Amino acid sequence: MLPYQSFVEKLSRDFDEIPDTTEVKSGVIFPLFGSKEIAEGMILTERSKNLKSHPGQISFPGGVKEKEDPNLLITALREWEEEMGVHRSSLNVLGKLEGLHTKTGFHITPFLATYEGDFSFQHNKDEVDRIILLPFSDLWTKPFYAIQIPGRDHFAYYFDLGDGLLWGATCEMILRFLREYSSFNRTPLLVKPNLVKPPYLDPKSL
Repeated sequence: MLPYQSFVEKLSRDFDEIPDTTEVKSGVIFPLFGSKEIAEGMILTERSKNLKSHPGQISFPGGVKEKEDPNLLITALREWEEEMGVHRSSLNVLGKLEGLHTKTGFHITPFLATYEGDFSFQHNKDEVDRIILLPFSDLWTKPFYAIQIPGRDHFAYYFDLGDGLLWGATCEMILRFLREYSSFNRTPLLVKPNLVKPPYLDPKSL
């Protein structure tokens, strides 16, 4: 559990800034749930297995900036509504976190927000298979792994949630947030990849 006062004042609120990069720009909502004082966890989606991009992967609601979006916050809010089936008024945007460059040519800007709705999501089944309410406490206890990506000087991190694998850019953004704003200091178990393509790791076969 994370008190909001421990990180809200440190967040950027420059929502109009567009990253100066040639990468594909995208915005995501990093949605928190809990009480008025304490963030107890986050809301994630499991992407539809029928999608061409990252099928079945656990992620934040969000997507690629469209020409008519004036900034990436609008992108993220638009995608939130499209994916989750609830209005953006259910969110209280707290601020912007550091953007993330991916190895696949994207720049992702996460916007931290509290969810203030009743959890009656009407998610878009063409894009989202299920909604995941993940308590922060699980990230202190669930199996935590790291592998070195073959041919790269880079580590990929994984949480085995039991009913899904949290990895990739979403996992990286969560770890950055926890390491900066909480007492999270776990050292992952370094393992060798056992798959030849992403996610490169199947914890059940370790």
